[in-house]
Amino acid sequence: MKFVELEEKEFQDFASNHEQESFFQTIGVAKLRESYGSKIYYLGVKEKNKIIAGAMFTVTKTFLGRYTFYAPRGYLMDYSNEKLLEFFTKELEKFCKERKGIMIKIDPNVIYQIRGNDGSVIPSNPKNDEVINLLKRIGYKHFGFNTDVVNTQSRWNARLELDVPYEELKKRFSKTTRKNIEATYKKGIQIRKGKIDDLESMEEILIETANRKKFNYRDLEYYKRMYKYLGDDLQIYIAYLDPDIYLASSMELLQQEEENNKSIIDKMEHDNVGNKLINQKETSDKLLEKYRNEVEEAKKFKKENPTGKDIGVLLSLKSGLEYLTLYSGILMEYKRFTPKYAMYNEHILDAYRYGIPYVNFYGISGIFDPKNKYYGVFEIKKGFGINVVELIGEFTYPLSFTYYIYSFLRKFKIMWRDFQERR
Repeated sequence: MKFVELEEKEFQDFASNHEQESFFQTIGVAKLRESYGSKIYYLGVKEKNKIIAGAMFTVTKTFLGRYTFYAPRGYLMDYSNEKLLEFFTKELEKFCKERKGIMIKIDPNVIYQIRGNDGSVIPSNPKNDEVINLLKRIGYKHFGFNTDVVNTQSRWNARLELDVPYEELKKRFSKTTRKNIEATYKKGIQIRKGKIDDLESMEEILIETANRKKFNYRDLEYYKRMYKYLGDDLQIYIAYLDPDIYLASSMELLQQEEENNKSIIDKMEHDNVGNKLINQKETSDKLLEKYRNEVEEAKKFKKENPTGKDIGVLLSLKSGLEYLTLYSGILMEYKRFTPKYAMYNEHILDAYRYGIPYVNFYGISGIFDPKNKYYGVFEIKKGFGINVVELIGEFTYPLSFTYYIYSFLRKFKIMWRDFQERR
């Protein structure tokens, strides 16, 4: 075996044909990070001139003046090959130390276990403890079985397997999800494919969503760079409210309720008026008022937005065997139109068109309690019939004592920042 620096092209050919393929381990992501000042290395192991292990590393300078070497969703290799893993690690250690590295960080695209639709453990599904134990035995420190939504990369994912035709797959969706998909289109939500010119509109929606949910968000420049380096694999889905469909749907609901209300009145004139009819009349009267207001709102909306309005956005990305929903947002004023169901549905349909076998709705929390603040995000994704895929997580490999000083000071800085924010 021979440790080598790889050329871009040979790394790309190796990574794009690996079973652990991920967009994180691509030339595009490398170029994106390079554009923000990161140093990039493509490192690997060859045997008989064939690459048998490899990874793209981004190098970041710490506040101590030393460097971290990070292989996002890497390494790409057979983790059951202990000899190979040991060799690669030791050679990386020498390489990184020579460049003032204090640690190597990885979060491999390796599944720990596949759980049920509700996040429950399936006893018959194996847990991948062997890889974790091997990494720890070699000297890697496991970040643990964290349940956070926000981490270096998501450890918990909601994944949907497209193993049957779409109409069959749809039967696995929850009844509520099927109903919401149909209602969303009927209310006037349409989906169009965005281009680079739509990035500003996308950013506005994502910023409003991030501010509302207190998430961090990227600026427009970041999305422009993403499009520049990952454009071939990116797709923007924009949900817009069509004024004509919105008005027609509102008027149809009003007309149906007017007919229902008239039918109730006819019954009250000819039948004995009991509590049942009185309750039906009260309910119908409330609905009439609601639908009349909706018709007026739809008329106003059409007048102000004759060509429609963008109200939701989804940024999707091809990543190996998966089609990821990367970022999404909805304008709060139009949340009742539930555009996310239509955007997710179009994402699924495109995955079929692309021949991609899995849809990954991406990051979720590993806490499946309805009281958890992130449960609503999971509940929407759960309704599409997903399985919960738990990855093995994050590992660090210390290269010097400076790593421990850095870790302590970094934790202290985070604690101090949190303390200041709570004051």
